[in-house]
Amino acid sequence: MQSSQVSKHTSITRRGLLRNTAALAVTGSVPALVRAQPAPIKIGMSAVTTGRFAYAGLGQVVATRLLFDQVNGAGGIEGRKLELVVRDSRNLPEEAVKNVRSLINAEGCTLIMSAESSSAAAAINEGLRDTKAACFQLNSEASSLTADPKKFNPLVFRVARQGIHDAIAGGAIVSRMAKERGITRWATCAPDYAFGRETTQQFIDYYRHFGGKMDVAVQAWPKFGAPDFTDVVTRLLSSNPQAIYSLCFGGDLISLVEQGNLYGLFKDKLTVLPLYSDYGVIDTVKQAPPNVIVQNRYNRSYPDTPANRKWYDDYVKLSNGAKPHNWSWQTGAAAQFIVDGLRATKGDPDPVKVAAAIRGSTAQVPFGVDGKVTLRASDNTLINYPMAYGTAISTEPFVKDWVAAAWNVILEEEANWKKKQGYV
Repeated sequence: MQSSQVSKHTSITRRGLLRNTAALAVTGSVPALVRAQPAPIKIGMSAVTTGRFAYAGLGQVVATRLLFDQVNGAGGIEGRKLELVVRDSRNLPEEAVKNVRSLINAEGCTLIMSAESSSAAAAINEGLRDTKAACFQLNSEASSLTADPKKFNPLVFRVARQGIHDAIAGGAIVSRMAKERGITRWATCAPDYAFGRETTQQFIDYYRHFGGKMDVAVQAWPKFGAPDFTDVVTRLLSSNPQAIYSLCFGGDLISLVEQGNLYGLFKDKLTVLPLYSDYGVIDTVKQAPPNVIVQNRYNRSYPDTPANRKWYDDYVKLSNGAKPHNWSWQTGAAAQFIVDGLRATKGDPDPVKVAAAIRGSTAQVPFGVDGKVTLRASDNTLINYPMAYGTAISTEPFVKDWVAAAWNVILEEEANWKKKQGYV
């Protein structure tokens, strides 16, 4: 029998991460009539699988394979196997748009998984308006992607956390910590594009909304993928802040932390690095800064359940040792919604039917706090996913003292925010 396939158009075997992704086929003396299989259901994915941020896209392929292989091993959906077709975007928005167009027109994919940054996600959404495909945005955390009615597409789903949720939760939790320590003078550092700028301002707004006093001494906006953070570190240091908030992630965050350590940037400061908790960052940085507050991105100890630990172990086994990250669980959730939708349509990949089947639905996933996540019907966006803040430590499980955010507060404040933005 044939397992899920990965297109030859991607280099996902890089570093041996996906050594087992080559398709397997049963051959031999089985009669041709018996060997005949219904046509597979092709699901397309555009992801960053080479370059500095390749770990993100490669991990997302693993998360998808983990579920698709299970489904295929159980006979597929109505006898049809799931085939994953991956294209490398090289972290270029224009390449991502071309990938999606090719996946639809050349490969016949009606279901697309967009493992791209916010800038590429917005471009992909625009490009999808005249096509017949449902798209699952797996990475974009810029709230406007789904909250803004002008950008809304009924066939596009955000199966990812979003900035406004993080800002509300972070503002509530971090403002309490800062008040206890008498901290008021802040510096911020975030990527210079929609996610970084939108979410940083939202964090500031909600930090103040929940009673925290914040004087912003300086804001640094490094370009995404910047090779050198010396100037950024110098600017942050010269402002003499009591606390630092940064939304840098991946290789950028490693550079900020390691170069910041050289200059004592984090000494005697409260440091809030929400994305520092991702495996690949927190277990890579040689010298962890003290007093770092992080957000749960993905950690096998949160939620601390057998199902989550098993998912982690299965993922690590399939990836030949690489650990899951935030984009991995989001992709795993999207894969589950796709499977649920196809089961509901009895294997019909018509994008309108699949979208109708999953809109407003709840999926069973091992990494949900209560084993579930939901796609809200009103704006096709993910809610009730794991949301907490904790303190970083240098050894397993790498984060301690988790403080869970209250989703009823998040949803109430989000509704008020949408009204203020004119989104309702």
